[in-house]
Amino acid sequence: MEFSSKDLEDIQRVAGLFNLTVDELIQKSREASKPSTQSSPELVPVPSHHATSSGSRDARVQLPAQHLSHRDRTLAWQNVQVAHRHGSLDVDSFEFEEYIDQPSAPSATSDGVQGSIQDSAQDEQIILLNPQTAWYDCDTALWNFGDLTEGNLSQEDDSPPEEDGAESYVPITPMQLDSDPESDSTAREERREQAEKALDSVGTEWAVISSSPGSLSSLQTPMSPASGSAEKRYHLIAPKIGRPVSQSISQTSPGKIRKRRSPYQGTKKKDTHLTRQVHACVRCRMQRNRCIPDPNNARGPCLTCQQKTVRMSRLPCLRYMVTDSTLFRTGLDYMAFYKSHPMLGPHHGDFHLDRQWTSSPPKILCIGQLGAMHLKVELREFVPPANTTDVDLKGRPMYAVPWAIADPDAVVRSMNEYIDTGMHDYLYEYLDDTDRLRWNIFQAAHRASIFPTPNRMLQKTLRLWVACRFIESKWRCWSDSGFADNEILASNPRDPFYDFDSLPPYLDYQIASVIIHRILTPLRKEVLRELQGTFNTHSPKDWFVTFLTSFVLLQNYEMQMQFQQQFAARRRAKQLFAEGFDWGSPRVRRMARLDAEETDFMARCRDVVVQKAMGKEAIFLEGHDTGKTWGSLELKRSTLAYGAASTHEWPTEMKGDLCWGPQSFRSDESQVMVLTEDEKSEVRAGLRHFNSLELYGSEVSPSTFPLPTLGQKLLRLAADIHTGKGFAAIRGLRPDEFSPEDNVLIFLGISSYIGAKRGRQDEDGNMLMHIRDAKLSKTPQHDRPIRYSARASTFHTDTFCDILALQTRSCANEGGKNILASSWTVYNKLMATHPQVCELLAQPIWPFDSRGKFFESSTRPLLFYHGGRVMMNLAREPLLGLEGVRRPAGLATLTQAQRDALDLVEAIATQNQIVLDAEPGDLLFINNHAVLHSREAFSDAAGTPARYLVRAWLKNPALAWKLPRALQEGSSRIYDDNELGERWNIVDVPKFQFRLSERLTS
Repeated sequence: MEFSSKDLEDIQRVAGLFNLTVDELIQKSREASKPSTQSSPELVPVPSHHATSSGSRDARVQLPAQHLSHRDRTLAWQNVQVAHRHGSLDVDSFEFEEYIDQPSAPSATSDGVQGSIQDSAQDEQIILLNPQTAWYDCDTALWNFGDLTEGNLSQEDDSPPEEDGAESYVPITPMQLDSDPESDSTAREERREQAEKALDSVGTEWAVISSSPGSLSSLQTPMSPASGSAEKRYHLIAPKIGRPVSQSISQTSPGKIRKRRSPYQGTKKKDTHLTRQVHACVRCRMQRNRCIPDPNNARGPCLTCQQKTVRMSRLPCLRYMVTDSTLFRTGLDYMAFYKSHPMLGPHHGDFHLDRQWTSSPPKILCIGQLGAMHLKVELREFVPPANTTDVDLKGRPMYAVPWAIADPDAVVRSMNEYIDTGMHDYLYEYLDDTDRLRWNIFQAAHRASIFPTPNRMLQKTLRLWVACRFIESKWRCWSDSGFADNEILASNPRDPFYDFDSLPPYLDYQIASVIIHRILTPLRKEVLRELQGTFNTHSPKDWFVTFLTSFVLLQNYEMQMQFQQQFAARRRAKQLFAEGFDWGSPRVRRMARLDAEETDFMARCRDVVVQKAMGKEAIFLEGHDTGKTWGSLELKRSTLAYGAASTHEWPTEMKGDLCWGPQSFRSDESQVMVLTEDEKSEVRAGLRHFNSLELYGSEVSPSTFPLPTLGQKLLRLAADIHTGKGFAAIRGLRPDEFSPEDNVLIFLGISSYIGAKRGRQDEDGNMLMHIRDAKLSKTPQHDRPIRYSARASTFHTDTFCDILALQTRSCANEGGKNILASSWTVYNKLMATHPQVCELLAQPIWPFDSRGKFFESSTRPLLFYHGGRVMMNLAREPLLGLEGVRRPAGLATLTQAQRDALDLVEAIATQNQIVLDAEPGDLLFINNHAVLHSREAFSDAAGTPARYLVRAWLKNPALAWKLPRALQEGSSRIYDDNELGERWNIVDVPKFQFRLSERLTS
């Protein structure tokens, strides 16, 4: 029997939905069409994607409905529904309304689906489809068929398969069905053979579906059921899932089938083996090129890179993987004790071994590194091995204290919590406050790990950085009650490097195992894997995070090397850069894989380090010798400023204009600049000009308060304050000639030439401070802030300001003079007579109490050497506290040695002080980092103006000293915008009571 084109499509639809081939469907139809006494079988017409290129033309296709179970009918119905929902089935063209609306109802057709294929059908095309795919409504975007065009399907695209692992292409070729009786039979046979060869080259089973002329374009965008088109359109069929593993569809090109590469032979096999040994270079790996190392120099530039054009911007041929990095010491497997215990594999620290525990109750031990911050571990007593001679790296008996961790998982949880809570403390403790670049980058990394979107890679990197400090620093231990554990203390051997409260040997061994294998190792894998992923992605949005992560890891590596050097020095090991270390020895060259050139370079580095250690302070500069990769090293005298935290490396004497004493100034005129009448007139003209602008007082600046002649003198005074003697006084103005508002404007106008930036001075945001005895207050003098009392003050500096500016409105009847002392002179005297006091002042052990929301309590040094300058920042009230006021919990009190150090500073400053006479209208500017100041006690006479000064805190951004980290946060709190805002308290308000935060500040 002959089928029409439309009927053949319907047959294919029916066969596809029942998961049958057309042959199987025809066979079942023939069996059902045999003579029977029953009525004609009912057919269930459903669409299919199956067909055969050699289907029987004379066979009547009938599918008896009674041969289908209810489950099969329901499945067929569900298949139609799913295809309809996906929009890939043109249900309207199937004429299956009765079947769709009534899924269990039989079709009205009783004669079956029949038709004929006419040989005269013109330009009928055949499309290759996979007969085993369950759906023909595949997602074209998923399989990248969206770019398929007639040009891709032409025979011109046919090309022979590429050799040696290249991707082979099997064209999907439209073929003319040999149905034209007038066509040449030979041509038809050739086309058939070509189609069969194409099918064979694919290596899987394919079906042929007939479609109407010009329907190839419909393969890209099939008609939806709502289109109403009677023309049949199909999706391309996805390749069958069960195809051989040697073939795969490429997701980058339509119609491409990737064939499995055959094994390499000959030289290619050798090249591949060598590449696996030395790794592919970074350039070839990123560009997905075949990397072939140079057989004569395997670790040098590969043959692929050698063929590239040399450009200045390209990286050298490097062979490394980020994930190969170690980042920290991985264990103590070089130790005899470790070798005798099973530390390899998934278990570490003997936690998986059966141990003979005693009946003693468990013990809680607190262990920590920084201050009072700690974690708790539960210990159990065990029976130590008999006749053991195991010792730790410090030579202590390993089982001297037979207490061990029984539950390592609990310790891991506690350790992770300890890392989270101690992040800020470890950053503050271990980062060098003299290196602003390092500190700022770590701050940026910590911020980027949280805001605006938490970055997991940075969070893990910072956690890894903190955990690496665990294996570098000592752990202290104490009992849960807060005191040393007597039982452990009695049996714990003395630590040769640390105090008695260090961890017992076996517990120290277990803690190290937990940190290395349970904390650091997983973090290392996660960080490096994510970092390698960002490198591979190469996305611009990841650049900043990648930079921060890389910097933190590199800085961590630097600290690891410093620790290793200290570790070796304590044990008197042969250091790598010691004078007697031989970089040319065969063992060292094998260990580091150094060639002759690299060995010579390391030897030169050793010589530079040795000379520096001998006090010659040399640094090396890299030259470029002709034909040498590493260049030569030249020695040059260092001009670098000292930046070490220890005063042993500080200068023994500071020199310059800041080193002065009572004999340095011959008269008051050398200390005070007296204004001329023209300069006074210039000040009045500047005031009138500013008032004419109708601006706020906070907008006073050199541009809004012009002083053409005096302004130049003031700029020279600003330079003298920062680089000269450290203070300046101006005299000649009469405050009684101006209103309180104009007095403030004059003060701000002149001081804007000294320092244009002004700082807030308390938690209320007050920009001015009115200094006078609060006579209306009943609070005793000794319990008031210095600025609101009549008592004398000790030498001090104002909290964190750069320049202290004072305007004298009226003077006391007796006393009240300002006293100054040079910090550099005090430092020189201390270094000459009491260098240990300088060392004590430079330690970050001085606890400042500061109540309220202006400043937080903190612990920091009093003496700094930063940027080539000595700085002092001290005040007695926040350090010593007040009578009747308890110190905050956790804030230490000063030791007697610290109190004695403060008294010594006071005594030396008093011996080298100068006293400044004052007149109403005087302006005084003091470099707060270089000059200590105090004042005499005073008394006011009845009927005369009381002593009254107005204070401002200034900063000159162009001349300001670079501050150490311990002072940067406070300076930022004063001068940068924050939640305190600005409050311009022009008029003094009488004070009756004083907050604790006021009493603790100057």
